[in-house]
Amino acid sequence: MPLQWTGQVTLRILGPVEEEVVVQGQDLNLLHAGLRILDNDEIRHEFVYRYDDPRFELVLNATVETNIVEVDSPLLDAKTAVGLEEQTNTLAATFHHDPDIDDEPLTPVSSN
Repeated sequence: MPLQWTGQVTLRILGPVEEEVVVQGQDLNLLHAGLRILDNDEIRHEFVYRYDDPRFELVLNATVETNIVEVDSPLLDAKTAVGLEEQTNTLAATFHHDPDIDDEPLTPVSSN
């Protein structure tokens, strides 16, 4: 189950003309998702989200353990802009856990 995002991040694009861009949480695209089995009782879900703009790319890494979502600071990559600055970040993510779907390994585990 992908994360559900609320909030936004405001970026300042530095260049010949400075401007502010607001990226809404619901505009983030899921790039990768997976899970790690840490021990018999613990699973960590891992997500990578991206927002792609012709001038920049924003990437967010997030993990979920025991229903606690941790989101790393955004990774910013300027494409055509001279630079980028994060102004404000109110992004928050929630994870609605369904063990029957979310905790199933993608490849079968052999009992041999």
